[in-house]
Amino acid sequence: MKKILYPLFLIASFVFSQDTKYNSPYDYERLEEGAYYYLFGDNVKFRTEPNTDSEVIALLKIGTKIQIDYNTKETMMYNGLESPFYKIKYGDKTGYVLGGLISLEKRERGDSQFFFTYKKEGESYATIVRYFNETTSEIVDTTVQLATSMFSIELYNNRGVSGVDNIVFINYLAEACGVNGGGIYLFQFDNKLKKVFDLSKVSEAGLFWTSEKLIFPKDEKGIEGKIVYQRETQNYLDENTNWTELERVSRELEWNGDEILPKPYSEN
Repeated sequence: MKKILYPLFLIASFVFSQDTKYNSPYDYERLEEGAYYYLFGDNVKFRTEPNTDSEVIALLKIGTKIQIDYNTKETMMYNGLESPFYKIKYGDKTGYVLGGLISLEKRERGDSQFFFTYKKEGESYATIVRYFNETTSEIVDTTVQLATSMFSIELYNNRGVSGVDNIVFINYLAEACGVNGGGIYLFQFDNKLKKVFDLSKVSEAGLFWTSEKLIFPKDEKGIEGKIVYQRETQNYLDENTNWTELERVSRELEWNGDEILPKPYSEN
């Protein structure tokens, strides 16, 4: 009888995902009626009808809390996606806003707020991450190309990285073998928001799996002043005898104020 040994990171990902919200490009077609959301857009036109020719009731600021009434099924293209207009409640008023201007999630720490929406170019998806400083009212966007269209969002403090205010992790959902279940790290610093590292987690049942991670200074087994890159790759050489070959790679990296160096695969 042949046995396939699945790596622990895949089992853990499945278990922990039960309480994790994963976003999808199709979420804009199914925002929950009665639920509260926050606006991704700034100076969003709050309209009397679900079209761009109707009267504007008010301009709503980024982060405004709204309640979804229903999906009108009236749509327009926005950021490469067909986006419906939603009837919403704002205060004691009702009106309409475009779904693509509603943030799928809101994450915040102190006066830092983060909002998220999708963008599509051809067959590829990206997420636009918007940073808003509530104290200074500064807004900063960064567009991140996605290896996998579904993801969850994690927000951390600087985890011991000097000069960084917040860390955002876009955590991919691997729906099947061969799909990247890694993610993307973004650092927020000096009112900037920058993608700094891609991670990969891929498995092909009965063939191989590979997993990358970063260990930050304040993490368990972290090293002061260092960001430790680790990669494990296991190949299945013979299923009948559970013959496997495991490779481990580790390298100490540093944040220089603008990027993480050296690149883990460089020779120096």
